Amino acid sequence: MIPAVLITAIALALLAGPLGCFVVWRRMAYFGDGLAHSALLGVAISLLIGISNQLGMILIAIVFAIALIWLRTQRLLATDTLLGILAHAALSLGILAMALLGMEDAEVHDYLLGSLDNLSPDSLPLVVLGSGLSLGLLMRLWPGLLLMTTSEELAHAEGVPVRTYEFLLMLLMGIVVAGAVQLVGALLITSLLIIPASTARLFAKSPEVMGVGGSLIACLSMLIGLPIADTLAVPIGPAIVSFSVAIFILTLTAKLAMDWARGKKPAA
Repeated sequence: MIPAVLITAIALALLAGPLGCFVVWRRMAYFGDGLAHSALLGVAISLLIGISNQLGMILIAIVFAIALIWLRTQRLLATDTLLGILAHAALSLGILAMALLGMEDAEVHDYLLGSLDNLSPDSLPLVVLGSGLSLGLLMRLWPGLLLMTTSEELAHAEGVPVRTYEFLLMLLMGIVVAGAVQLVGALLITSLLIIPASTARLFAKSPEVMGVGGSLIACLSMLIGLPIADTLAVPIGPAIVSFSVAIFILTLTAKLAMDWARGKKPAA
């Protein structure tokens, strides 16, 4: 396993932890899936115009977020319906575009499930830098995002630019997608956001503890899943997510056992 790949994976995991908290709190998992599905279209566009894959995916993520925000203001369809239309349209167009550009089925499969073969050594420092800057921005926005998650009306009253913060949150999710799609795969990226955060939620006593816990769990999943996938020659994405799910199950089992021992009934 290349040390640079592990460092890149850890950088992405550190960002995915706290960002995943907002995905869980604001119930944005479906939006995350939509962004992940649009990643293939970003790859196709990057090949077409000769830019890096990460930049192409970020550009598509911006277009995706703007399109969703605009369509929601029209109040023609429910948000989940709009997300379904945009997500599957982007996925279909992406697969068709990659096929027309001459990419083989194996290459498309690698982008769907993750593969070390997709990683360019030149892109790794950019992913680490982008993850670090994004994490810094997320920490800067943290108080306003928390207030907005609790009550948008209260956030407006406190002078938080809700729509701007919402767009920046979507952009940060796009950056995670762009950085992680080659490791985890477009089909499983959202699980990198929601499973560690959901696991941390089982024991966290504050939003900050949940964010740090999510990062640690995501890092652990990366550090275990990547070497195992490389050794056994299995798809990277499913290996990472499987270990993440295993940690969730163990944590949930431990919590239920402790609640039972204390005589506390599980929440309905």
